[in-house]
Amino acid sequence: MTGSLARLVFPSLRWRRESFAHERSKIDAALAAGVGGFIVFGAARESVATLTRELVEQAGRPLLVGADLERGPAQQVQGLTELPPPAALGWIDDLDATRTCGMITATEARSVGINWAFAPVCDLDLESQNPIVQTRAFGADPVRVGEQAAVWIRGAQEHGVLACAKHYPGHGRTTQDSHATLPRVHAALTALQQVDGAPLWPTRTGIAPSERRASRPTYWVTSGTRSTSAASSSPMR
Repeated sequence: MTGSLARLVFPSLRWRRESFAHERSKIDAALAAGVGGFIVFGAARESVATLTRELVEQAGRPLLVGADLERGPAQQVQGLTELPPPAALGWIDDLDATRTCGMITATEARSVGINWAFAPVCDLDLESQNPIVQTRAFGADPVRVGEQAAVWIRGAQEHGVLACAKHYPGHGRTTQDSHATLPRVHAALTALQQVDGAPLWPTRTGIAPSERRASRPTYWVTSGTRSTSAASSSPMR
């Protein structure tokens, strides 16, 4: 693997038996290959801070360390602040409160060495049988969801942590869990563009296209009497 390709790889590191020790061989191999960083899952505050410091020291260069922080820093780091899920923030409909959640998430994430938040979820709550979005969404209205996502992103990035608008091009219509299978979505192209994808456009969220995370359903797009399909291979988180 070339160095430039390796920078696009981010192995997961999971806390087991109150330790990251079992990940040592993975860490050594990944850093030797020149990966861009790591994704951290579930650990105590002190353990995460120690891990991220040692990773940077071993790498001898800056790393991106990411985590799923949709519900605040405590979603992955024990001892940090647990925040309301996006659905609650959307129901409250207070943009200042949502921006504050982004600020808190970023400030506390940075304190333990996490500098990339895999949040916010920009999917729409469009399907009652959706097993994976639900309370992770700010709501069903694309304009309001876009506004909520935009202020969360600004709150986080103004405090030194990258945000990641997900899951492009929209996961709200699925009825299957993309962690376990490949869902299919049947929808008109105009609906995907004007509804599902609307909260994800950079002009609304203020986030670069490279910082949008893709979902992996197959989208069966209908236009008149013709239909086409398109799929993304990036896993949803």
